This record gives sequence, structure tokens and C-alpha cells, in this order.
Amino acid sequence: MTKLSAPPITQPILEDLEGQLPSLPWILFFNNIYTGDQGQNWTPNFVNLTQTAPPTITGKFYQLSSKIAYYSVTITPTPGQSTSSTAGTTYIDNFPLKAQASGANMIVSGLLGGNVGQFDVDTNRIYPAGWSAVTVPLTIVGLVEAV
Repeated sequence: MTKLSAPPITQPILEDLEGQLPSLPWILFFNNIYTGDQGQNWTPNFVNLTQTAPPTITGKFYQLSSKIAYYSVTITPTPGQSTSSTAGTTYIDNFPLKAQASGANMIVSGLLGGNVGQFDVDTNRIYPAGWSAVTVPLTIVGLVEAV
């Protein structure tokens, strides 16, 4: 994961090499802003996820700033099978960053949309909203203050 770096404020912005050219530290800083964080994959560990057959679960998170992270978790049921979640008891217990404040998440899929869950700062767990016998892939997306 490429973390965004602070601006090189102790370096000159321009160098006087055959005219005014941006200095290398500032070129690298602005390039980093342009390309952004490339994200990091992780395998979320669900607790109390009801499933009729093991689904494929993938996760990715991006450190958007020194304190804000965006994450997404996709649950793809085995064809012909389903998953279910109970709000407040189904959670992900292995988010790679440490939360500094609670956050919110939403579930989106072909059959669901806008169900709100939360990221609990005290336990560092992602609690999605509940759903029942969903047979299509769904994605949990959220923001959290985390380092």
C-alpha cells in the first residue's frame, strides 16, 4: 500500500536549473497525490455470517489521508446458495487498520441498497446491516477514521 506523504515544505518549490523547474521532492509529492493510494487487499473474517455454502469473501482498503480509510468487502455466494446476516451479531473482526473513531458502512447489491451498518471503534469491528437469504453478490462499503 502506498501511503500519501506530507508535502515537502522544507524543500524549495522551484529550482533554478535552466529556468524555473519544480524541485524533485515536489514533483514526487504531486505525482503521489495524482496516483493516490493503490489500496491493499485483505481477507475479511466474518463471525456469525449465516451461509448455505461457503461464499467467496474479498476485501480491499485505501488509506485516503493520514486518518481516513475507505474499505469495501464483497461477499459472493456459491451459485444457487445464499448468505444472511443479523444486524448487531454478524461482524468482521480483522480489519487491518486501527480505528480512531466509529464509522458508517452501507451494503449495496442487485437486490439491496442503502442498508446502514457501523464500524465500532471500541472493538475495531465492522458490523454490517442485516440481510436475509441473499443469493447475489453484495458489497459492504464504508469510511472510518483509522491509522
